[in-house]
Amino acid sequence: MSTESVIDFYEDLDFEEAELEEGATAFAFEDTADGSYALLTNDEGTMPESLRQNIIFAYYTAEGSFLWSASFKNSYLFKDIWSSETTPEAKIDAVHKTRVENEVF
Repeated sequence: MSTESVIDFYEDLDFEEAELEEGATAFAFEDTADGSYALLTNDEGTMPESLRQNIIFAYYTAEGSFLWSASFKNSYLFKDIWSSETTPEAKIDAVHKTRVENEVF
């Protein structure tokens, strides 16, 4: 699967490509009431190149402090959880609930 289709996949989930401080790129979601945000990367901490590789959802405060993370075997599993809710807060809560229930840290 090409990088472009990975980008399209995550744009459909309301993530945007973002440049990180180290010059790497990741997918970012910044649509929360309190300014917190999430980054979605592969195991190496960069933007996923394939929808079938492991991904990590990392959640941060508005000030940039790391709060928690959850890992998924692939983007399709993540999409199922993320798309099960409609509001940004509920989407993040669904990922957090999956993290706790399945111990996917």
